[in-house]
Amino acid sequence: MNYTPKISVITPTYNRAYCLWRAIQSVLGQTFPFFELLIIDDASEDDTEKLVRQFDDPRIRYFKLEKNSGSSHARNFGLKKAKGKYIAYLDSDNAWYTEFLKIMLASLENNKDKVLSFCKKNYRLSIIEKDGHETRVRDEFSKQDQYFDLKRLWHRRIMIDTNSMCHKRKEIIALGSWDENINFWEDWELTLRVSKKYPKGFLYVNRTLLDYEQKIDIKNASKIFAFWEKEEEKVFRKHEGYPLLNGQTWFPPEKGNKSTMGVIEYLRNKKK
Repeated sequence: MNYTPKISVITPTYNRAYCLWRAIQSVLGQTFPFFELLIIDDASEDDTEKLVRQFDDPRIRYFKLEKNSGSSHARNFGLKKAKGKYIAYLDSDNAWYTEFLKIMLASLENNKDKVLSFCKKNYRLSIIEKDGHETRVRDEFSKQDQYFDLKRLWHRRIMIDTNSMCHKRKEIIALGSWDENINFWEDWELTLRVSKKYPKGFLYVNRTLLDYEQKIDIKNASKIFAFWEKEEEKVFRKHEGYPLLNGQTWFPPEKGNKSTMGVIEYLRNKKK
């Protein structure tokens, strides 16, 4: 590359050659062209490298890690290699709208006091039932309030998804980058640390610029939720005692707030 990109896009991936092409095309199709795309292959065993090599674009930089160490490690590797002042992330199974980079970059360049901006997302949630049938229980635009509120962030009423954020590179590296010991909710935990150092450093972009799809296999629900709760405890213990945690109900989960299953049942009934 003969130019320094304004923004670096980091895409960690592991054995997702079957869908990675869509994420790559989503980045290459952006209306803002002055980016670099760092694809961090977390020791995939499929045709990921073969797929990436089919894209003849000098803005793509491909790195294959020797050992599978998780998405946070891959993102941290990307942060160290990135050339841009600003960073955005696109996971291999998601896609941006074509103006994502243009709008998110402008949000930070026009608001120099902000460290991290985030946008709305079109969130779709599907449940894979015990018989294998797939039920879509949510398909709508996010309805986060226009104004950011730190208490709602700490009480997990606001979740800033990795794929919806754009941030300054140096400031996040100085905060310790991504916590590689947290294997879920890691994007939320990162924003908690940002809020401690830069309580006025967030900017909410009131525009939907991301498609995000999640599927939960109901046969494995108990195992999945137990894992999520274990990671919640890691976040709680790391920040235990911080004043804005007072009054939170996500750990230990209160009855009725045991989180995801209750939400799923609510959404199922709402669809009927």
